[in-house]
Amino acid sequence: MRWSQRLVVGALCGAVLTGCDSKSQVEVGRSETAASSVALRPFSGDSAVAQAGRVLFLQNNCYGCHGGLAGGGMGPSLRDTVWKFGGSDSAIYRSIHDGRPMGMPTWGNTLSPSDMKTLVVYIRSLRSSAEPKLFFWAANSDTARGAGRP
Repeated sequence: MRWSQRLVVGALCGAVLTGCDSKSQVEVGRSETAASSVALRPFSGDSAVAQAGRVLFLQNNCYGCHGGLAGGGMGPSLRDTVWKFGGSDSAIYRSIHDGRPMGMPTWGNTLSPSDMKTLVVYIRSLRSSAEPKLFFWAANSDTARGAGRP
């Protein structure tokens, strides 16, 4: 290849790479905007019940499989809008009560029906403006603590 051909090929490669870089920045900006516009979903439940559900979620080690903010881990994300076994309140309740194959244990003999309903409200509050903002609870008391409090 001649020197002039190498120069032209080098210039074309540089232009293509520069164009790809600016395109990827535009696409990243668009995807962040799109993600923020669909981040919240409506919630019509009681935020105090959702808060109690968050404490139950932590106390019963649900985060061990579903992740600390219910975004998934060994178990599926509870923040999604489409679920394998259904996302209605009754389907979520049945999943908690009866368990599911391949990992979800049954909680029907451990939790009261009221506690399972409270967990359903908490799960419904995820990705909404009412989502509980606490990350810890005091094991020796019933008080929940937010991330910024002692």
